[in-house]
Amino acid sequence: MLSTEAEVTETMLATLASFVCAAYSKGIYIKTISELRALRQHVLRVHIQARVWGQTSIALQDPQLDPMQNGYHKESDGQLKPTMTDALPAPQAVIEMVSCHCKTDCSSARCSCRTRNLSCTDLCQCSSDCENDEDTQSRYETDDDDDGDDM
Repeated sequence: MLSTEAEVTETMLATLASFVCAAYSKGIYIKTISELRALRQHVLRVHIQARVWGQTSIALQDPQLDPMQNGYHKESDGQLKPTMTDALPAPQAVIEMVSCHCKTDCSSARCSCRTRNLSCTDLCQCSSDCENDEDTQSRYETDDDDDGDDM
């Protein structure tokens, strides 16, 4: 049944994509949901809600859909939050071109990469002790995971 549910979901998304793209393509040509960015995640969340509402009067309900696979993610505090989009904020080539000119460790809001929620890249002119590069961020995320167990 899981593969059938997945197939139904993908068919539903494809049909919705065609409809919405047609509705929003006045003057511009949009043909995929990824071009509409957040729509896919929103539709997945709506699918969960519709399924819950549709089963309110059923005594033995079907298993619920996994929110983590349907438009939600878990924050570090354990709460479910909606995923706004799974697309990059810009094409990869543009992200690689963005660079900061920090003279320090990129720990403040003065870092143009940090204010755009991007990691510093090799194009950045920041110092070697940057606190906003991918390696440092992943190290902090790993350290944060361990902190909760010490209490």
